[in-house]
Amino acid sequence: MPITPQFPDLLLVDYQARSAYTDQFEGDQEAISQLRYGFFGEVGGLLSAVKKFHREKPLSSSRQESAEEEIGDALWYLAALVRRSGLDFDSVGEEAVTHLQRRLGLASAERSANGISFSQIDGLIAFQKDRMPNDFGTLLYELAGRTGGLFANFHSTAGELVCPSNVELYGRLLELLALVAATFDLRLTGVAASNLKKIESRWKPESAMYRPFFDSDFPEYEQLPREFEIEFIERQVKTKDMVIQRWRGVNIGDPLTDNRLDGDHYRFHDVFHFAYVAHLGWSPVIRGLLKLKRKSRSEIDENEDGARAMIIEEGIATWIFNHARDTGGFFEDVQVGKLEYALLKQVESMVTGYEVDKCPLWQWERAILDGFSVFRQLRDNHGGIVKINMHDHSITYLGKFGK
Repeated sequence: MPITPQFPDLLLVDYQARSAYTDQFEGDQEAISQLRYGFFGEVGGLLSAVKKFHREKPLSSSRQESAEEEIGDALWYLAALVRRSGLDFDSVGEEAVTHLQRRLGLASAERSANGISFSQIDGLIAFQKDRMPNDFGTLLYELAGRTGGLFANFHSTAGELVCPSNVELYGRLLELLALVAATFDLRLTGVAASNLKKIESRWKPESAMYRPFFDSDFPEYEQLPREFEIEFIERQVKTKDMVIQRWRGVNIGDPLTDNRLDGDHYRFHDVFHFAYVAHLGWSPVIRGLLKLKRKSRSEIDENEDGARAMIIEEGIATWIFNHARDTGGFFEDVQVGKLEYALLKQVESMVTGYEVDKCPLWQWERAILDGFSVFRQLRDNHGGIVKINMHDHSITYLGKFGK
């Protein structure tokens, strides 16, 4: 059985329209070239991965999920290529359906007036699954060969890429992606829906909104403050640089040092937890520091605000900090939408099962980048005042004390 649940019918043109905003090559004259390289890379990764995965009998759900993600990424590049080439994705779908009907020995059927949907392609394969190619290797080689056709049909004139009006090539590639998906008991409908879920988590859709606060239905004395300021005060004690944090004139937590022989300013790292409050409405660590654990519900107090959740949050903050330090610049030159996807996926896997796993990756990205922006200002100014606003999801460096 497929690992993906039943999804509402999805038209090819709707998938293309919903995914178009994530095309990071907008405005780049080399966009089509970059996209075809991207498609080539995804297919290469797919060929390598699925060849290895296909040796497993029966296939594990994790292997199916990996194949689903690989095929979904290839589908994204195909849709982007079609759009960049000035072609209609529905026409590409028509071509894919025609080739599938010929391959599977089916008579041509009347097309829907609404356009080609992924379920129509899935339906053809399901109806004649016994006529599916039985040599998986041959199917992969055919996909590789057709992908090579992208390069045969592109050439450069006066420094400008000329796009082919080759609906048949794109149709063949879509047909082969559907057939490869079917060999993993996957449906292209589910692959496309999962890919949309992935990209809409990674890159904020225009209409997306922040979710309600996790503690909105708890008593006010157990809620994180919606708007507040924290003082980061740097002091030198003997030979050590320490940071003390103050809220409402009261010191919170213990003085922090770098805990490292070659200092790296980690003593300011609690700013990352405050950034999680601003952008995610979540931080077991800050709840503990501010004495705001949700004790009115014991299961929440123990599981969401308890020691294990705090350890996970500290682990995330430390791991990202080390990565940002070792790659240089503490993310100073990283723009929103450009933070490494692998890093965000790792964070996602670390918080699975906790309330914060409901937050999309784009919220994590903004929390991370804003947190590091304020961290760099605290580092450069040896402390200062930081304002957190949960209502407008911001964390801001206000400056040194008394300014």
